[in-house]
Amino acid sequence: MRYSPSFARSSGLIPTLVALAALALLPLVFDGNYLRHLLVLAFIFAIVASSWDLSLGYGGLFNFSHVALFAVGIYAYGLVAKTLGLSPWLGLVVAGGAAGLVAALITLPIMRLSGIYIILVTIAASQVLYQIVISQSQITGGTSGMVSLPGLELFGYRMSRDGKIGYYYLALAMLVASTILLYRITRSRWGRAIVAMRDHKYYAISRGMSETRTRLFTLTVSAAISGVAGGLYGSYMRVASPDNFGLGLLGLLLSMLLLGGAGTIWGPILAAFFVTIVSEALAEYGAWRNIIMSLLLIVILIFYPGGLWALLQTAREAFDVVRTQAIATLRRRSGKAAREALTGGQERIISTRHGRVAVADGGGNGPALLFIHGNSSAKEAFAEQFKAFRDRYRVISFDLPGHGVSDNADPEQDYSVEAFADVAEDVLQALGVTNPLVFGWSLGGYIAIELAARGYPIRALSVSGTPPLRVVPEDVGKAYDATSHFALASRRFLSPSEVRDFATSTTGPRDRATKHLHRAVMRTDGRARAYTLGKLQIVDWPRQMRFLRAAAVPFAILNGSKDPFLNHQYFRELKLTQWTGEPADVVGAGHAPFLTMPAAFNARLAAFLEAVEKGNSMSQTTDRPTIPE
Repeated sequence: MRYSPSFARSSGLIPTLVALAALALLPLVFDGNYLRHLLVLAFIFAIVASSWDLSLGYGGLFNFSHVALFAVGIYAYGLVAKTLGLSPWLGLVVAGGAAGLVAALITLPIMRLSGIYIILVTIAASQVLYQIVISQSQITGGTSGMVSLPGLELFGYRMSRDGKIGYYYLALAMLVASTILLYRITRSRWGRAIVAMRDHKYYAISRGMSETRTRLFTLTVSAAISGVAGGLYGSYMRVASPDNFGLGLLGLLLSMLLLGGAGTIWGPILAAFFVTIVSEALAEYGAWRNIIMSLLLIVILIFYPGGLWALLQTAREAFDVVRTQAIATLRRRSGKAAREALTGGQERIISTRHGRVAVADGGGNGPALLFIHGNSSAKEAFAEQFKAFRDRYRVISFDLPGHGVSDNADPEQDYSVEAFADVAEDVLQALGVTNPLVFGWSLGGYIAIELAARGYPIRALSVSGTPPLRVVPEDVGKAYDATSHFALASRRFLSPSEVRDFATSTTGPRDRATKHLHRAVMRTDGRARAYTLGKLQIVDWPRQMRFLRAAAVPFAILNGSKDPFLNHQYFRELKLTQWTGEPADVVGAGHAPFLTMPAAFNARLAAFLEAVEKGNSMSQTTDRPTIPE
């Protein structure tokens, strides 16, 4: 499903607020007029580049008339504020309306065009607009342009006073407003239609989307935003020049869009600051400045085709890897006694094919009972089961790589269902365990099934919150009732509110029994979530299903009856369990019944294990074992 949280709940909220606070305080700390001037230009260019991203990046429309529409906004402002003598503030509104209207007219001839033909038509439209400006010299000033355009005033205060600080805050406010508008558009039904028309045009049309309305909306809105920015630029620079139709400004703004990363909104804004400030820092190199900037653009796009935004995400990922590994190392050194007290098992570190993992071993001479935890959790999730079964079984659990106090690992090699099954094999071998009884929860259920399906000898298998799949992704839509919290399972970066939401939906509200699992979500290497779920399509699901249908080992499903992620009917239709003929749901429990209702869950699991020990074949007969209430 598509997960689109409000920005206030996203992981970008805090960095954005910090950046805004820094920009707001900057004029109060540094009174240099030139720096202020550069930032005002950066704000304006950021508005133009990010609005262009709506049509080019999100819409896939190679609209090369966007900069000309920015110039239309400049001239519209000049005509209203100077020629007609009306309010300059009205000029800003007219600038946006004029640019949007011209964009709508340009949309008509490109309605059924694509690719290079749109490029040619929009370039031709830019030239037509340029010729109109040049030819109507009595109105536009021709090649000389329009000079001494009126500036903006607010309650008698001229924005150009005090080092143009008024323009600074006005441009910053307009950048914030345009970004909010673009952000909301891209996450609305219009935004989904724009992207669908770009990626799967004919499928989108077949689903009832109008190509005409979508293109018209995309080009008109992006042009209107750019037009308003053009009006602000005209009032600030007080000049409307035909040079604004030229290739120089086109190249500058296009470099911001590509360098920042198309289809991101934030990337072009970041690049606008980068290009403006770096270009000015290279001013003393004269003609070499453009050469250096061009080479820098080429290098970044070669190594990071996604632009500066992709580079920033790479840096963010590197920081998150260091952060989560540091948490794991610190907790491994300082919290061992508390974890051992929680489970009653001895903790040790075991080296596996996929890195070092932490293992809790209850010890004893009884049959081995292995518990495998789910996504973004830890072995301590089974603390109640360690206590309930340690008298009869050797209870074992381990932290998956990138989880708990295990080390982070190579995401390409070590974060997958198959790799986690390798880890389970290595742990059992290191402990000298053979033929264990295995329970897997959520992602751990798929790991447990994979462990058994590949031929590793186990005595019995049970899962919870794990719908067996036949084919992915088709069965995922049938097996799960997707919610926003379900979508968080594959997100690399989680905000604090998303961590709380995900932990609450999987393990229950934060309290004394679950607080360590809430902390486990924050500790988890985000790449483990993204890579493991991203690789689900390459898992050999038919092999897993053949194994379960063959009833090679006793099998039980112990779901919570109120698990919010599952389509419970899907389980009943599969008819896989050999214990009761259908899932033995824990009534009233959610996604983690062993944690939230341990007594009821343990009774069901104990009944299943007892049946296994008695040699019950679990065959599909009319005589079913009694399930404890």
